[in-house]
Amino acid sequence: MNDIREIVGPAVRRSGRRWRRFWLLAVPAVAAAGAVLVGVAQGALAASVAASGNAFKVSGDRLEGDGFTVMPGLNTEPGGKQHVVMVVTARQAKLRNLCVSLLLPTPLGKMTVVVKAGTTRPVQATNLSVHADQAFGDIQLTQVDAQALSGAGASGDGLGGLTGSVSHLVAVNPKFTGWHGAAGSFTLHDVSVQVKPGDHECF
Repeated sequence: MNDIREIVGPAVRRSGRRWRRFWLLAVPAVAAAGAVLVGVAQGALAASVAASGNAFKVSGDRLEGDGFTVMPGLNTEPGGKQHVVMVVTARQAKLRNLCVSLLLPTPLGKMTVVVKAGTTRPVQATNLSVHADQAFGDIQLTQVDAQALSGAGASGDGLGGLTGSVSHLVAVNPKFTGWHGAAGSFTLHDVSVQVKPGDHECF
């Protein structure tokens, strides 16, 4: 009769290897996110995030800001894949109850990195730029200026469409999916970073 260790040994070793691969992915992601969030919360860093293969999702209770512009553009992932997006910029913006999520494949199945902030004081950003492909919410706009673009596009990328600028924007329950985000400064309060097995996206 075979020793029980001979029967379960290979399965245990395989399980151990999968868990090691899981933590090799998870630990650097959490550590990097935590370090960046601490830096931006202290006002020490500009902020930038780019998604590869999966768009990140952002939601909140109320978004308010000044100096918004929207125009069509192309986003290029770190691996070279391109997406048609809306390039949204803002001179300054604040968002209450920020939620950012990124769904990732791992050897043990799906994993969601979830960042939350701004429960007591809104998250604040200056010189904000976001490449988004979907946006939802109840929006109030002030001093809207819109115009059609030629096929050459604003940056010579061959995209036409419509560009617009807004003096002041208020969005209730905003939600969007994005491929790249950057800010000259990013101030966060009440920061929480979690890695959750399964699908736990913001919406």
